[in-house]
This record gives sequence, C-alpha cells and structure tokens, in this order.
Amino acid sequence: QVGSRLPRGGRSGGPDPGTLGPGAVGLAMSSVAALNRSQREKLQNFQQVTGAPQRLAMEFLRRLNWSLDQALDVFFQEGHSCGVQEHLDAKKLEALYMKYASSEDQTIRPEGIEELCKDLQISALDPVTLVLAWHCRAKQMGIFTREEFTTGMQRLGCDELPKLRAKVADMRQALQDRAACKEVYAFTFQFALDQGQRCLPVDMCIEFWKLLLPAHFALLETWISWVEQNVKNHVSKDTWMMLFDLATQVKPDLSDYDLQNGAWPVVLDEFVDFVRASRG
Repeated sequence: QVGSRLPRGGRSGGPDPGTLGPGAVGLAMSSVAALNRSQREKLQNFQQVTGAPQRLAMEFLRRLNWSLDQALDVFFQEGHSCGVQEHLDAKKLEALYMKYASSEDQTIRPEGIEELCKDLQISALDPVTLVLAWHCRAKQMGIFTREEFTTGMQRLGCDELPKLRAKVADMRQALQDRAACKEVYAFTFQFALDQGQRCLPVDMCIEFWKLLLPAHFALLETWISWVEQNVKNHVSKDTWMMLFDLATQVKPDLSDYDLQNGAWPVVLDEFVDFVRASRG
C-alpha cells in the first residue's frame, strides 16, 4: 500500500489546492526553478493529464520519487479530481466497452481492438495504440479487460467514441515529449513480454523502436541496420532502457559517450565502436 492520502479541501481540513494564496504560488515557483529538466517535463506532463495545480503535482511526484507513471496511478486511485477529468457517464462507458468486447468472455480481444482502431481512424499498428494501452495499464498485448479499459477511459476523460477520437492527437503528441515517451517506452517492454519471459525477441524490439523512437534517436536507422546484422539474441530490459538513454542523453555524434568509464551494456559499446569506426 502507498502512504496516506494527501490533504484535500473538504476531506482532511487541508487547503483546497485551487485556492492557494500568492505566498504558496511563489513558493511553488521557486521550487520549480530548482528542478532539473527531466523533473520539469514530468511536472508538466502530470499537470496536463490531471489538471492538478503545480504545488499538488509536485507533492505527488516527490512522494513517488519522480515516477510519473506511479504518481498518476496513485493520483487517480485516491480519487483526486482537479477539473480536467470530466464526470463520466457509467452507462455510456459500459456501452463503449461492450461495443468492442467479445461475446465469449467480455474482454476486448484483437478483433475488437481492430474495430476500435478503425473507429478511431488509426491503424492497429499506429504507435498511438501503445499510448492507449499505457493509459489502460494493460497487462497483455491484444487484450483489454473491463477494468483496464474503464480505468484508461477515466484517465483520458472519455465515456464515448467522439471524446476518445478527440484524444488521439494528444496521445500522438505525448510520444514527442521525452518524459512521456519514456514512460510509454518502459511500459511497452513489460507489456510485450509473454508470461514467464524476461527478454524480448530482437525482431519485436526493432518494430517497437520504429514506432517509439523516431522523434528521439538521431541514429535510429543506423542502429536498426546494425542490430539486424549483429544482434541475434533477445534484448534485456536493461539494454532496452539504456538505449533510450543513449538516444536522449548522448549527443548524436556520440562524442560524449564514455566507453571506458560508462556503465553501458556491451551491445551499446559495440554499436558506438562501429559508428565511430565508420566515421573514421
């Protein structure tokens, strides 16, 4: 269990976060100035998703050690609402779910997901589907349970198809944001694993990299070409996540990649050696 709830107006006698005075606002602004770039990006994303004021958003992120994913989960689990989340119609939401659910077990299976994508006017191979699965915290590819789908729609503030269709652009934009994309990227690895697996097949990773990294990895095409020729085994979660760090934290020319003292996986060292050698 996560710690106790944060005070909210009308519940525990704490101030309503929407009525903070000038002093509190000034304090929040000074605190923001002390954040690093990644933390500021996560703060902005948290506020965009929840509508929470800056001070409340920072409290949640600090409480969950700046894990955007966990902070959002706890925020909604505790029933917080800051005005962005619409009051959803339970009957409409159930109708939306049942429109795509299988008559056999009442889960949304691949056929239902295909139909949903068609109605959203996107391909089932569109990376937006991964963002949607992330919002739903889906545990298995090709399946949405009622709880997963309902929770995802609550996070997105959607209880009918037009509302969800209107969110597609926002979900696509999330992949352009480094902090948000990293959350989706980390989720995707676990989401794609079969039960009992610890690593993903290389060919599957390549397809996900093509979907998730174009906006963030200048050497993506070179990386994929090199992997196809040199990596025959599966990809571990450590390598998966460290690749994202390579893509987003190391200069495109790899001049600040530290082969001697860095804690990079061997496969990334070998790739950097290849790139440097090819450039003379």
